[in-house]
Amino acid sequence: MKYLLAMLPLFLLTACLDDEMAYTVEASPVKADIVRVADAPSGTVAFTGTFTELDKDGILDYNVGIIATPVPDLELAIYSQTQDLLTTVVTGTDGTVELSLPVDDLEGVTRLEWAGTYGGKAFRILSNL
Repeated sequence: MKYLLAMLPLFLLTACLDDEMAYTVEASPVKADIVRVADAPSGTVAFTGTFTELDKDGILDYNVGIIATPVPDLELAIYSQTQDLLTTVVTGTDGTVELSLPVDDLEGVTRLEWAGTYGGKAFRILSNL
């Protein structure tokens, strides 16, 4: 038993993370609902996305709750998982955007990354093909 108590400080000191290997993950400043369009024209892949800002001030009041406000004129860069820029789109006044890409441009692509900046914070939202 004394042996285990003597080893406890050694375990605590060696279990610490190195600051260089740690990173923080922050929540996105916008919420995205991205849906693949089932009846896209032949030879294309299409998505619709709705981008909203969540106001959580009334989260504890059941009469108010969370309010989702559309984010208009939000510029989004669409990347592949290998960081190749595919296109750029801008949301409309209702916070929605439509994306249509030729199937030939998506050869080898398995994931799209919707990247932008809102309220001074950069964000990246992932969606699978």
